[in-house]
Amino acid sequence: MKTIDFVVRGSAGDLQRGTVSADATNQVIVAGAGQEISLNARQSDLASQVRSGDQLIVTLSDGRVLTIDNFFNDSGAANRLFVSADGYLNEVSFIDAGQGNLYAQYGPTAEWGKWSPSDDLIFLGDNEIAGVPLGGDEQVSMLGAGMLGGGGLLGAGLIAAGVGGAALLAGGGKDGGGSNGGGGDTGPKAPYVDDADSNSVIGGDDAEETLTVTGGGEPGDTVKVTVGDKVVETVIDDDGKFEAVFEGEDFPEDGVYDATVVVTDPDGGTTDLDGPSFEIDTTPPVLGFTEGTESTGDFFNEVSFEDGVTLTGTGEAGATVEVTIDGEVRSTVVSETGEWSLTWEKGTLEAGEYTTAITAVTTDSYGNSSSYTETLVIDTVNSVSINEEVSVTVDGVVTVGDNVINGAEHTSGAIFTGTADAGSSVVVTIGSVSKTVTATASGTWSATFTSTELATGEYTGEVSVTSTDNHGNVANGTGSFEVDTFVRDFSITSSTGGSDGVISGSEVGQALTVTGMTEPGSTVVVELGGATATAVVSADGSWTATFPAGSVAEGTYTKTMTATATDAAGNVDTATTSVVVDTEAGKLTIDTDPVEGDDVVNKVEASDGVILTGTADAGATVTVTMNGVSHDVLTKADGTWEAFFKASEVEAGVYTAKITATTTDPYGNNRSASDSVEVDTRVDNLTLNADDIAGDNIISASEHDGNVTVTGTTEVGSTSVVVTLDGKTANATVDAAGNWTATFDASALAEGTHTADVSALATDKAGNTKSVSATVDIDTEVNPLEMTSNSAGSDNVVNAEEAAMGIDLGGSVEAGSTVTVTVNFNGKSAEYTAVVSKSGDWSLNIPAEDIPAGEYDAAITVNAVDHVGNKAEINETLAIDTQAPDGPVVNFIGDGRNDGYREIATTSVGDDTDVTSVAEVREAGTIHEVAGTQGENARGETTFEFDQDVPNGSHLIVNSTDEAGNTSGTLVLLNDKAATEDYDLSNAAYGEFNIENLDLISAEDATVVIDEASLLALSSGSNTLTVRGGSDDTLNIEGGLKTEQTEVGADGQTYDVYSVGAEGMLLVDQDINVAII
Repeated sequence: MKTIDFVVRGSAGDLQRGTVSADATNQVIVAGAGQEISLNARQSDLASQVRSGDQLIVTLSDGRVLTIDNFFNDSGAANRLFVSADGYLNEVSFIDAGQGNLYAQYGPTAEWGKWSPSDDLIFLGDNEIAGVPLGGDEQVSMLGAGMLGGGGLLGAGLIAAGVGGAALLAGGGKDGGGSNGGGGDTGPKAPYVDDADSNSVIGGDDAEETLTVTGGGEPGDTVKVTVGDKVVETVIDDDGKFEAVFEGEDFPEDGVYDATVVVTDPDGGTTDLDGPSFEIDTTPPVLGFTEGTESTGDFFNEVSFEDGVTLTGTGEAGATVEVTIDGEVRSTVVSETGEWSLTWEKGTLEAGEYTTAITAVTTDSYGNSSSYTETLVIDTVNSVSINEEVSVTVDGVVTVGDNVINGAEHTSGAIFTGTADAGSSVVVTIGSVSKTVTATASGTWSATFTSTELATGEYTGEVSVTSTDNHGNVANGTGSFEVDTFVRDFSITSSTGGSDGVISGSEVGQALTVTGMTEPGSTVVVELGGATATAVVSADGSWTATFPAGSVAEGTYTKTMTATATDAAGNVDTATTSVVVDTEAGKLTIDTDPVEGDDVVNKVEASDGVILTGTADAGATVTVTMNGVSHDVLTKADGTWEAFFKASEVEAGVYTAKITATTTDPYGNNRSASDSVEVDTRVDNLTLNADDIAGDNIISASEHDGNVTVTGTTEVGSTSVVVTLDGKTANATVDAAGNWTATFDASALAEGTHTADVSALATDKAGNTKSVSATVDIDTEVNPLEMTSNSAGSDNVVNAEEAAMGIDLGGSVEAGSTVTVTVNFNGKSAEYTAVVSKSGDWSLNIPAEDIPAGEYDAAITVNAVDHVGNKAEINETLAIDTQAPDGPVVNFIGDGRNDGYREIATTSVGDDTDVTSVAEVREAGTIHEVAGTQGENARGETTFEFDQDVPNGSHLIVNSTDEAGNTSGTLVLLNDKAATEDYDLSNAAYGEFNIENLDLISAEDATVVIDEASLLALSSGSNTLTVRGGSDDTLNIEGGLKTEQTEVGADGQTYDVYSVGAEGMLLVDQDINVAII
């Protein structure tokens, strides 16, 4: 439970504040007269109300009872009760339900933030009271009754009472005092309607078509709520609440309504309650256009557009209208008479000829809106033009002219054309004659003027047009045209045939020139005997026409020459004159017998000159010309003539020599005859394809074993081609295109490497001869080929260290060759490709992994192929010895004066093995050479006397080297301490040696752990380690396996054989303790 604050304001405005305790179950407030009492509670916090005498007994939802003493009094100054929470103030009025029970109704009085005289009574906080369900005997039946007044029933008055002052009394019992005190039966709950005095507006584009009326009362009572002509029935639920929702088909039409609520109890008793008011409008306003749009038949032309653009229309009174044209927005409010008007001032919208969208949005006072679109028509421009070309009718066909009306065109009249806005009325005027036409849908117009409406002659006419478009816009245009209906000043002024007026033989072969006068700008064509010549007309009208030589036919005749002039306007005129022709002369022939017997003059025939013959009139002089060289000869009495051309006058080459003979009669007329003779003094197109011999001009060894073909070309029709190659001769075959081929047996040619001569001698069909020569290389060998180097060192034996770096081989070979080397490593073959330099040096490296370990001779085969495919091979042998010698056996270790060692004595195993060095490996992984003096004792052992004593605990490596340079080491562990010593063989420094032996004899009680990895790291050659020691030593083998084999070492000891991992092997002295771990 919560405390409830309250305030009591007297009629004079004095205030008293107090609190209803959360603990007391029965509270009493003593009221005065004419007071206003406000509780910090909601209407849902008041469960039921009862009148007992002048007391108002209120049962709260949490079960507490609040008694306001003297609330109902007869003083005439009524008291008033309010509830307030969250800034709202609601006055509580009561309806008599009978038997002292009261129904409560709540009406809004004030809201925080708006000043009123009720501000003192408003509580801002939320004081929600937890509800406590009432028992069945505490339910109040809903009884319809009048309002209670100051002691009696009042039909519509508020319950009021009052005495001066107010006080709060609290009691611990349930009894509230009076006959119907807080602990008794309170009867049915009074029905009520929430916010009965409220007015709600439902409308606008986003409005949901739903409204709700809520309230409360006695659970189980039926409620019928009416809004307009819509009725919704519901039942008060167990919580004493009801809700009537109007939506869908139950939603009222547009209008203003006061909701009514009728509550009916189970006995049929009814209570009428007022409900909230609703104002509904969800219908969008209607908008119409009456002026200014395309739909109203309006447009704006050049004149009307000067006043801007005004649109008018109709709409819902009071609604806003917002109209947008090309981004320009204007808005207004529809007048009370339902009319509106908007204007876009001049300069707001673009002038021109176009239509554009009008978008209008109208919104009523409820927020309902609707959109409309219209079209605005603007046409402030008009245009008209006249085409420069005038159309004319010729032979019934209308053609577009050149703006000049000539004589022929004038007879059919002229058509003037242009453009204007489609549908415009166009008036075309020439002089005093006007034609009215209408522009087509494509915006073109035409007007025809007859020949009688246009004057003849030469002049410039003026034409004007006026266009009025469909929207009343006017445009004007002017143009001009030319009239020219005749050719002025046309005549022939020259004479033909020279001084005698006759075109003779000498003249007929010349150009014929004719001159005259005409109108400037005209064209003149002259015709004579089927030949025509176009004259050149000067700016002053003088003209010259030239017939080229040969235009006038030979013979004796008279012809009419006709000149036709056409001026720039196309007018035509003619002039004529007579021409006399006489070109006939005597007879002349050239003999048709072949010159030199076959009409071909070859080189030999040209060397003694050429004779030509023919016939002519006796005594006539004949000029004979051959290939530009002329001789005048006299015709004999028998009518024959003969002309001799010396050898120097016959030009060498291959060509057709033209022959002409010319004679002239007494009248100067000439006669000519022509012939020709072929001159061929050389062989053409003779070639020898030297680069194609054997494909690359090189005859290799493989090609030397077969045939070699030599090809070329010669003059088409040549009779023979004889080819010589390296002293051998063959006759070539020649095909129809002049290609020749000669084939030689290459095996008959000399072998080796040399350059051979090749030539071809051709004879053409005229008997001329010519030769051509070249050379071809013969290369049937690879020279040189040798292996000159390897990386085996000065002893020419590849040892293990050298093999680990791979084997380098090298030599020399013919430049441009490829070299492959095949090596047989003790039965394992591998092939390698060498790198060959430009100078012919070759080299390669055989990777270390390709070289099998062991001691053997590797067979090497070097194969070379030179750039022409010749092959050669040489064989070499290379000694391989990667077998490490047995490590030295340490026979003696001499103590030094201090705690250390002074010398060692060793025995080498093998005749070609020498002990070469002693090194010390320290725990830090460093290696130190042990300085000392090497010698030999009486037993033949190799001794090392150290310059300084080697400390106890040292790890010595005694190395021996064989003749090939392979090394093997013995790891000697020195420790004479009594305590057992564990040894780790994973020191990385051991990997710098090839350790084949481990000597534990001088390591007291040594324990050594070894696995495959450390074993392989020690012995890089054989992967085998021999371990010498005694019974005090222990060898722990990880991953080891004892075999059933034993071996006798070079020192005569017997060793057990153990495999370690996949590759490792141990030979262990049988005295050593072995553990497999």
